[in-house]
Amino acid sequence: MSAVANRILGWLRTREARRVAGTTVAGVLVAVIYAFSAPNWYQSTLTVMPATAAKGGGVSSQLAGALGGALDFTDVGVNADVERIAAVLQSRSVTDAVIRKLDLMKRYRAAYVEHARQALWSHCFTQIDRKARLVSLTCEDQEPEFVQRLVEYFGEHGNEVFLRVGTSSASEEVRFLEQRVVEMRKEADDSARKLREFEERFKIIDLDSQSKAVVSAMASLRSQEISKELELSYMNTYSARDEATAVTLRQQLALMNSKFRKLEEAPSGARGAGDAVPAKFETRPTAAKEADLFPPAMSVPLLRYELGQLYRDRNIRETDLLLLMQRLEMAKVNEARDTSAFQILDHPEVPTFKSRPRRRDTVAAGLALGLVAGLAWAFGRSYVRSLVEPGSPKGA
Repeated sequence: MSAVANRILGWLRTREARRVAGTTVAGVLVAVIYAFSAPNWYQSTLTVMPATAAKGGGVSSQLAGALGGALDFTDVGVNADVERIAAVLQSRSVTDAVIRKLDLMKRYRAAYVEHARQALWSHCFTQIDRKARLVSLTCEDQEPEFVQRLVEYFGEHGNEVFLRVGTSSASEEVRFLEQRVVEMRKEADDSARKLREFEERFKIIDLDSQSKAVVSAMASLRSQEISKELELSYMNTYSARDEATAVTLRQQLALMNSKFRKLEEAPSGARGAGDAVPAKFETRPTAAKEADLFPPAMSVPLLRYELGQLYRDRNIRETDLLLLMQRLEMAKVNEARDTSAFQILDHPEVPTFKSRPRRRDTVAAGLALGLVAGLAWAFGRSYVRSLVEPGSPKGA
């Protein structure tokens, strides 16, 4: 043990030991001087999160619900908002507004705004926590109050820019929906007008009741006609054809038959069920035009078919208009209540503890660098010489 101690003491008396000790002490002194003479820097942090509450119930949420939660489209939208918030905070418009507001060109002694931007972002940085959906902006300066105002204005103006971008898209949606509502209302009015014109033209009040009345009238007329035919047949067995009563019966039968054909007859050039129905009413049942309140029985299927198409077209237009108006109201509500583009979770505070220099870390780094430099100075020359001249002693 004494031999080892003697060897250590002997090495400490050598020139190499003095070099290592000298550079180590010098490194520590330089680190101490820097640690106590360097200005203090203070950091302030702003933490924001997307304002997703006002945007709930959108198409993505409905689609996610329809898929049973298999895909979370809301998470995708929020993460995209997080990326956009960070991009807005780092944008040139926000940076230049901060530079103008706080006169950073003079503070950073920058002759050009590009140099001021570089100087500003050399003291600021953003961080994104996608899992927590947070964006943090941290800046540093030698004055605690100034760095707090700097970060606070970053949040204020960044929120205005993000709101302007979001509001422009929401307003564009509102304008588009308003235009579509006007167009769809016109289409709904046109379909309702066509239905009214069709009903007035063919005197349709209640087609089912009118058709039932026609069928009842035809049945009554047919029963009377059968009764007259039986009476005429019986009279022909015992009287002449030119007898006044027989002539009267034949005239009544002819009139009944004509009336029955008028109630029954199909329109000239009637179409089948599979034929196309034109949009305008140029070709309509001629018998229906001549009839008063009761349409011919054989024209009822065609009238019911065309009336059903008109009703369906009107209902579709009215349903589309109702859905568009509901969507318009939702867009207006979202536009009105989306008062902030993002929510500030933590406002920047005036820092009370410096972020740098860290004296302990600085002294430790000076000690390590001084030790490494001393070892390199003491043994580097001999080590290099041993590599170049393998036969030379290491201590030469």
